[in-house]
Amino acid sequence: MQIINVARANRAVAVLAIILLSLFGFTKTIFAASDDKIIFLHHSTGGAVYSTGTVASRIATYNSQNGTNLQITHREYPNTPYPWNNYAYDYWNLWVNGACNSTQAGIECMNTLAQNYDVIIWKHCYPGAAVLADTGSPSISSNRKSLENYKLQYRALRDMMDSYPNNKFIVWTLVPLHRLATNPSDAARARQFVDWVKEQWLSEDGNSHPNIYIFDFYGLVAGADNFLKYEYEGSHTSSDSHPNTLANQTVGPIFSQFIANTALAQISSDETAPVSPSGLAVN
Repeated sequence: MQIINVARANRAVAVLAIILLSLFGFTKTIFAASDDKIIFLHHSTGGAVYSTGTVASRIATYNSQNGTNLQITHREYPNTPYPWNNYAYDYWNLWVNGACNSTQAGIECMNTLAQNYDVIIWKHCYPGAAVLADTGSPSISSNRKSLENYKLQYRALRDMMDSYPNNKFIVWTLVPLHRLATNPSDAARARQFVDWVKEQWLSEDGNSHPNIYIFDFYGLVAGADNFLKYEYEGSHTSSDSHPNTLANQTVGPIFSQFIANTALAQISSDETAPVSPSGLAVN
């Protein structure tokens, strides 16, 4: 009798396996349903990607095609009453050091952002890529843009994001500077920081940080010389480092794809931006 029961159990397992395999093609739809609220915190460069890259409409199209309800909004942050600075020091100062105030949208604290949004995206504008040489005396409370200070601030920000395990965070890599706005040494240090963020930041402490995702904007728009790609320059004769319309239209679909993939847990936190949209279609 015992042998008969085992045989029956094995047959039941086999039948169940067949049923599950037959449903495999539908599992993406079942688990993709989501009403995540997403906020993109940016200044001018991010705003241009969001608008010219038609991120909101692409997410809306994705929703209509896939039965999801991803809700994305954006905000210029930090903003009044804070200075127009959104670099590593400033996010540390606001969210870790306590300079925030959730009664003012321009300096909202992370605790209320995390309450109101499921996915929080933050970035730096292009002056963040003017990375100066280290002094040998790093300080987490210094607004000097250097590798030694950036790393301290990013580690503290990593720990802060770890404290919100039910939220997902997307962090952009640096925006490269125009070749006329920087020098080879500063530009090389910018790439060094980007490489550190992508390759070490989320692994150096030996812990898992599964809710932090890195969108490699730098990798999409920087050339091998560590400057903004020539074809993405707004002007070839002036030093304005805002990427041009072509750059924004190129990155927009990729960024939209990355947002959808992140919100719907279709990628792991060790993946950065794809070379081109793939997987979940965002048209």
